[in-house]
Order: sequence, then structure tokens, then C-alpha cells
Amino acid sequence: MVDGAAQLDRNQVRDFVIQTAKALPSLPGGTRSQMGKVLEDIRNEIRADKPDEAKLRQLLRSVRAICEPHTTDLISQGILALLAKFDEQMPRQSAAAAEDLVLASAPKLGTLDTGPADPGELRYWDTIKRSEIPADFHAYLHSYPNGQFARMAHARLDQLDAKVADKSLQDSANPGMPLIRDCTQCPQLVLIPSGSFAMGSAVSSGFERPVHRVSIPKPFYLGRREVTFDEWDACVAEGGCQYRPDDRGQGRGLRPVTDVDWEDAQAYVRWLSRKTGHAYRLPTESEWEYAARAGTTTDYPWGQGADTDRANCAGCNPRPLKDTVDTGRFPSNSFGLFDMAGNAAEWVEDCWNDSYRGAPTDGSAFSRPLCHERVLRGGSFNNDPSYVRSAARFKYDYDVRYYANGFRVAREN
Repeated sequence: MVDGAAQLDRNQVRDFVIQTAKALPSLPGGTRSQMGKVLEDIRNEIRADKPDEAKLRQLLRSVRAICEPHTTDLISQGILALLAKFDEQMPRQSAAAAEDLVLASAPKLGTLDTGPADPGELRYWDTIKRSEIPADFHAYLHSYPNGQFARMAHARLDQLDAKVADKSLQDSANPGMPLIRDCTQCPQLVLIPSGSFAMGSAVSSGFERPVHRVSIPKPFYLGRREVTFDEWDACVAEGGCQYRPDDRGQGRGLRPVTDVDWEDAQAYVRWLSRKTGHAYRLPTESEWEYAARAGTTTDYPWGQGADTDRANCAGCNPRPLKDTVDTGRFPSNSFGLFDMAGNAAEWVEDCWNDSYRGAPTDGSAFSRPLCHERVLRGGSFNNDPSYVRSAARFKYDYDVRYYANGFRVAREN
């Protein structure tokens, strides 16, 4: 206990960070970088075995100091409303200005290199300078972090970000994503809001190109976790699923069911639909990436780098786990979804296409007659970090089972 105040509730602080992180794309560039640094410091502190109460309080006061000059802004209002829950645990006291707290190390916006531009850079900039897709400017900054047009690229990102309103923080009375479960043996579901996003990656394999704008026209439900062995075994027990995959001695329970093919996954969603009376299915590939990104434009749901202890993959942790683990072991993304990166690779509805040329832009699945290869997303425990990026995609024969492949369900709203 510090300064005579009640002890901070670590779970409440964690939820606050999740909700505030959703607002980052809608904050101005300078404010966004400051807030991102503070949120990362809070995350690191609450992950500690014994969080430093005094430091946490200082960090939360930093959030307030960042937002209070912008109280006419709906996003800042929403963050302050979320912060109000800590008022009793964190009494007001005279606080230093935001820049005097922990913000000194906040990353600065890109600077302009006054040297001559590379001819390739000039051609690249000329092709994207009027783009409406944030990923184009992120790709430029990834290739030319101190390039001739870096400052302009940051400014353009701020303009595009300002067009995206974070509705979850405008309605602070209900900041969380709604959760439902249709039966005791059914997967828990998260309501994913409608919206649009830039799908794909301009700096990776041709499979992920071209980057294109996709609209998700209406909300839908998505499994909060990958379907577990317990949930699959319930389908087997009721006769909806005929195949019982081996757990290879690793245990069943809350581990994601694996060694299932695309047709097995279809049998499971048909069983859920009959059992509940709701329309269950596999998510489309664009729905999956939209939900995995959860409003981000970075390589991973948590940022640009393959940080440790964020996902189960080969190279994502100091000690490789070398198999799937219980779902939910690692932090969720901003939509509250677990294991969208790593653990088990996930079947989606779509037929495989070698690129996004001709891909649907309305959130529907890509299909073709006599489809023998289907799409897997998210990567797995035995993939390196590049395969668990939000944009990463790969194919597999629809009727072949593999010990790293699983799935999660979608449901119509």
C-alpha cells in the first residue's frame, strides 16, 4: 500500500491497458507515441511478480496528464472515463507535467534526412504518396526509416488514423467486447465489430500482396480461443464428430485440438449449428486477419517486433515450448482474442489463392470449384516468428491432418 491508498487491482489495470490500447490508432502522432510508451511500461510492471505500486501510480498519473489537455476530444474523454475507476485506489495529488514523468524516453516521430533521396526511394514514394492505405506508409518507413519523405509519411499516417474512430472508447459505459457462450460445452465467443482494414503486407511474400482495403460489413462472433480438446471431445461424445485425434501424450483439456483437417472442422461447426440453432462456420480469411489485427497496422497484434512472451512459436520465447499449450496462456489482442499468433495454425473457410489479385473485398471467402488446398492462418508453435505475423498465410491440403493444425469458430450475429 502506498500513500495511504488502497492497493491497485492488477486485473483492473490490465483491462485498462487493453481498452486504452484500442484508442492508440485514433490519437494524434505525438500523443500516440507518448501513450504507447506509457502503456508498454504499465504492461511490463504488471507482469512482474511484485509490481511496484508507486511506479504503477505514477504511470497511471502519466496517462491522465497526457489526456487532460485534450478533454474536448472524445477519445481522450473515453480514456479519462476508464481511468476514473482507479480514483479511490489512486487519490489525486499534485503531479508533475507529463513530460517530467516517464515520457522522456517516448519515441520521436521520424526525422527528415536532408541528403539526396535514393532513386528507388523516389519512385517508391511517388507510387504511394496519395494512397489511402496506412500499410503503404508503414512499408515505406520500414524500408526507409530516415528517408527523405519519412516526416511526410508519419504525417500521412496521422491523417489516415484520424479518420478511424474507436467506438469502444467513445462509449465508455461498455468498454469491453461482449462475450457469449451458447451452451456449456460450446466455445466462448467475442463479438467483433464491423469496420474496414488494409489486408496483406507490401514487404513480405507475394502470397500477401497486393495490400487491399477490405470491409467487414456487419459484426460477427469469433471464438475467443482456438477450439480445445475438451470442446472437440464433446462433439465426439454426441456423435457430431466421428474422429478423435490423438494428443500425442501431451494432454487434452484446454489445449487446442490439433491433427484435424478442414473437413473435420466443418463437421464440428455443423454439429454446433444443429445443437444451438445458430449459424456456426469457419471464419473467412479476411475476417480472421481483421480480428487478429484488432485495429493495428503493425506486423504483430502487439507491435512491429517479435517480442518475447507474446505467443507460442519457435523463437517467440527464451525457451521453446515445442508443442501447443493451454489456450489463453499468452496475452490477448485488443479484441480479447487469444492465440491469434502461434500455438495452433488455424483453418479458415477460403480456398487457397497464390496472391490477393481478384480476392473479395467484402469480407466473404475466396472460392473456386474443386478446391483441394485451403488456407491456414496464425502460424503454430513450430513456426518461426515470421509465420505468426498478422498478414502471414499458408496453404495445406484440405483433407490432410497435421499435428500443428487446428481452428477456431465463427458465428453469425
